[in-house]
Amino acid sequence: MEIKFERATIDDTEILINIRNQCFYADFINYGECPGYNISKEDMANSILSRIAYKITFNNHVIGNISITDNQDGTYYLGCLCVIPDYENKGIGQKAIRFIESEFPNASLWTLQTPADKERNHYFYKKMGYSIVKECVGGSVKLVIFEKKVNR
Repeated sequence: MEIKFERATIDDTEILINIRNQCFYADFINYGECPGYNISKEDMANSILSRIAYKITFNNHVIGNISITDNQDGTYYLGCLCVIPDYENKGIGQKAIRFIESEFPNASLWTLQTPADKERNHYFYKKMGYSIVKECVGGSVKLVIFEKKVNR
């Protein structure tokens, strides 16, 4: 399985919206809201231009998305890491985490948030060295904040 991580460009706007819609439809149905679902073209284009965005490809087909915010102080926020359901449980998420961590060796801290009841996400992020540091509410969804401190 050849997985690649490539910087997304404005030309990837529509395909990344489609990818996120596949990834986050179940969350939208479950919670009645999901910031990753049904993003407008303008918002996705702005995300690609203002953040560090990657597309995840398998045999030249886009199957996932990564979006990172560089806080300009050695800390990074992982805003999105998603793989379409047909490609889940194949180690792609682990490769994605290792990729981004190797791409930003100056990082001292990674943060992310995920719904508090998404146990599969919790298991995955804990396996990758992240720890829950607090809970909060986003809209009507209870969230947990994960952190991973990097000692360099």
